[in-house]
Amino acid sequence: MDRKLAPLILLPGLLLTLAAAAAAPKASCPEWSSLYHQVAGGEEQYQVNRGENLTTLALRKGVKWQWLAARNDIKKPFRLKPGMILKINTSHIVPAELDNGLVINLPELMLYYFRDGVYQHRYSLAVGKRTWPTPTGDYAIQNKTRNPTWVVPPSIQEEMAEQGREVLEKVPPGPKNPLGAYWLGTSAPGVGLHATNIPWSVGHFVSHGCMRMLPDDIAELYPQVAIGTPVKIIYRPIKMALARQGRIYLEVHANIYRHALDPQGWVEEVARIHGLRDRIDWDRVTSILKAKDGIAYEVTRGAEAPGTRTAQSQGTSQKKPGSE
Repeated sequence: MDRKLAPLILLPGLLLTLAAAAAAPKASCPEWSSLYHQVAGGEEQYQVNRGENLTTLALRKGVKWQWLAARNDIKKPFRLKPGMILKINTSHIVPAELDNGLVINLPELMLYYFRDGVYQHRYSLAVGKRTWPTPTGDYAIQNKTRNPTWVVPPSIQEEMAEQGREVLEKVPPGPKNPLGAYWLGTSAPGVGLHATNIPWSVGHFVSHGCMRMLPDDIAELYPQVAIGTPVKIIYRPIKMALARQGRIYLEVHANIYRHALDPQGWVEEVARIHGLRDRIDWDRVTSILKAKDGIAYEVTRGAEAPGTRTAQSQGTSQKKPGSE
């Protein structure tokens, strides 16, 4: 479901109305000067199971399918065979803005779940497209329901008519419902987390504000999230971490909403603020900024080449490499 659609969701015994929200204006990129301190994931070898495909596996591992294919020399049509052994680097910097709740970083299309001060898991998302971005800010889970009915707003009925499609007023629970089987509404007007009947859209900037999840992922998250759970939506295409033993990591994603940002200048400024300039391999920084592959690499001067060190050992997570 999307902010632009502003649907009505029918709860058992209650009609919940989500008001229409105007497209959020593009904000200038904030002056992020803080460092994170937890790096999770790491290098792993993964044996492909029967029925797995490249895109879904990449979403579950939190990596781009193009990177996964290139890393393992998988050619078109990019099919996986049961028993194949894939090399996957799931290293990522954990954006710990909250001790408890959900942190959503839009550029990396990822939701991070924290409980009682401990990072639990991350999930891939689809979020708002460039012309209708998902808003950032501090919110909370306001309502939740299983098997929602989507009441199609007039604007979408008009769009259906213009496209020559059948005009629907309501979509009951079932395979044709774009909300899927789960809905977690936030206090951001008209914005929520939900399942989807087009799971291949996850991992892309395609919605009008709402955040889609893989059906199995939201089925896992849904019972763990209570009404009132904090939700912080951030926009950080570049993350840096100062982890254990003073190791420095850098993770870069595409600046999909085209906020004002000088990537090289930002890294240099953060390094200056924290007294790290002389400890960083700047050639490696330049390479990572160019690649934008969404993987956390160590940039400490004199460290091993990217991809050879297990980042998990440098964080505070108790999860084993590949456990996501």
